[in-house]
Amino acid sequence: MAALPRQVEYALMALADMHQAHPGQLFAVRGLCEAHQVPFDVMSKTMQRLARAKILRAVKGVNGGYQIIKDLSAVTLYDLMEAIMGSVGAVACLKDGKECPLEHCCNVSESMLALDRKLKDVYRGTSVLELLLIPSRNRRN
Repeated sequence: MAALPRQVEYALMALADMHQAHPGQLFAVRGLCEAHQVPFDVMSKTMQRLARAKILRAVKGVNGGYQIIKDLSAVTLYDLMEAIMGSVGAVACLKDGKECPLEHCCNVSESMLALDRKLKDVYRGTSVLELLLIPSRNRRN
C-alpha cells in the first residue's frame, strides 16, 4: 500500500497541535520539530508551503511563527497534499505535466486512470479537520 509522504504526515502533526491551541497562538517550527522529533528543514519547508497555500499565516521575527488562518473543515486532504507536493497522482505518469515514455505500449493505463480517480475522490472527500478529530493514542491533552 502506498503511504502518504512524510511531509504530509508532518503537516498533519503540526496542524493537530495548532488546532488544539488557543486561536491566534503562534507556533515556531523549532518547537514543532522538537515535539514531534522531525527534521527542521523538512518541517520548515512544509510550513512555508502551507503558508503559500493560505492555510497558515507566517509571522516573521523573534516572536514569530505560524498560525492557522483557514477553516480546516474546508481544507481537504487533497488540498493539503497539493500544497505540499504539487501535482497529486496515483502513479507518476498521471501527475500534471508528466509524459509517460511507455504511453504507446502501456496495457494498464485505463486501470491506473480509474485508480487515480478513486484515490482523488477519497482525498477530496476527507477534510483535514476530520482526520484531526479521529482519536489518537498518542494525542497530548
